[in-house]
Amino acid sequence: MAGTVWLWDGKACRLCAGRPDAGAESAGPAEGDAVIVAGEAAAWPGSRGARGFGALCLNADAAEFAAWDRNETERRLRRAGAAVLAPGQQALRSYEVSLFQLQPLAVEKLQLKPRAHAQPQPKGRALRANVGSNGEPVMKRVQTMSDRDARYRPFARLAVRALYACGLDNGIVELADDGDGKCYVAGIRLPSAAAYRTGIWREAADALAARLQADARDRNSGEAPAILLGADPEFLLLAENGRVVSAARYLEGGHGAGCDAIVVGGAVVHPIAELRPAPSPTPDGLARNIRRLLQEAARRIPDQPPLRWAAGGMPAVGFALGGHVHLSGVPLTGRLLRQLDSYVAFPLAMIESPSERIRRPRYGALGDFRLQPHGGFEYRTLPSWLASPLAAKAAFALALLCARESGSLSYLPSSEDEYLAAYYEGDRPTLTRCLEGLAASMANTASYPELSRWIEPLLQAIRDGRTWDAAGDFRAKWRISPRQA
Repeated sequence: MAGTVWLWDGKACRLCAGRPDAGAESAGPAEGDAVIVAGEAAAWPGSRGARGFGALCLNADAAEFAAWDRNETERRLRRAGAAVLAPGQQALRSYEVSLFQLQPLAVEKLQLKPRAHAQPQPKGRALRANVGSNGEPVMKRVQTMSDRDARYRPFARLAVRALYACGLDNGIVELADDGDGKCYVAGIRLPSAAAYRTGIWREAADALAARLQADARDRNSGEAPAILLGADPEFLLLAENGRVVSAARYLEGGHGAGCDAIVVGGAVVHPIAELRPAPSPTPDGLARNIRRLLQEAARRIPDQPPLRWAAGGMPAVGFALGGHVHLSGVPLTGRLLRQLDSYVAFPLAMIESPSERIRRPRYGALGDFRLQPHGGFEYRTLPSWLASPLAAKAAFALALLCARESGSLSYLPSSEDEYLAAYYEGDRPTLTRCLEGLAASMANTASYPELSRWIEPLLQAIRDGRTWDAAGDFRAKWRISPRQA
């Protein structure tokens, strides 16, 4: 029966959670199971495959992470926009965030143990703060923070970004607060095999097993929830002189077509227009819902004086725009996030204009997500694809492909440093080297024949060296007529 969670210690897989059928212990992990790489063990042999992954593997790259020295770890963290505590930098307070599948299990305040002293970091080891000569933490937990604490969410977000930047799914991220409102990553540790046997780590493994078993029952009974696509793309209204005109003038209070708040000089303002379309199971359906909202916005926004509707990554200096894609009916996993990075974010980065990369890494960091109250999640890495309906429909189809075929898309250029660097640096020639590998991987999936009609035009545009027009008015591309005052 699917739904067993295993621990891999580099030599053997042993049962961690779930109740396998008789003989399953000797048979080992199967499709529908999960394998956790414990500590710094080398990757489980089934975590990579030409056709598919089989069981879900967590912390597959733990051994690679453990081999990095401090400089390499800091380089990757800073590239992804995670602030790092510099050697000798003083911290007022320390915290630990324990993450399982990139979701917080606990945020705890730390205090130095009596007579405990941190030792210098051994050369050749990844970033490890507050670790004694025996490799054990020298800090003790003195307070577990409530998720209602105002610091809980920003601490968790920073820890998730740091762990993801290191290619990990599970881990303990130590944070340092300098007392001036700034928080830094001070260290990252990997849970040992023993840790997964008790406490919050065992509870997390049990919950994962229960979810895998429920998913298997739903599939076998034909009651698995349909995968739905949603979105909340943003755009700007620009005057002829390039000045941003606040969307709140026309769209404040709107539900489907409204405006988004940002903080400028300590004040909350609403200059950015945002669409909140109804979800759909198909790329075409979501695109139609978006066009309806653009028509609604056009009825409310006069074009006298003339206004330019702008999208893309950053059509005006200081205004980074997002094209978040929502997915429901599919569980969030690190594997799915890395597939979305590879198959959605990378292709869109291949057609964006060169100037748009300046939004990264503060905005557009890979693996950026937010859980939603309805049970799904939003993938927040993408720029505003309203600049191109072709790119928008392709983004929807690619996200749906990843959600449906997460067990089959084994080619992951977003796990390769060469392509990670190219993405953050806006190096399109290097990034496009992975295009044909992505295309071949997609073509081998069962869902590609259905979704290819939305994806192939984007792939061809990339091959032709085209970029979308972030400087133009996108209304004509969506067949939206300006309203005259």
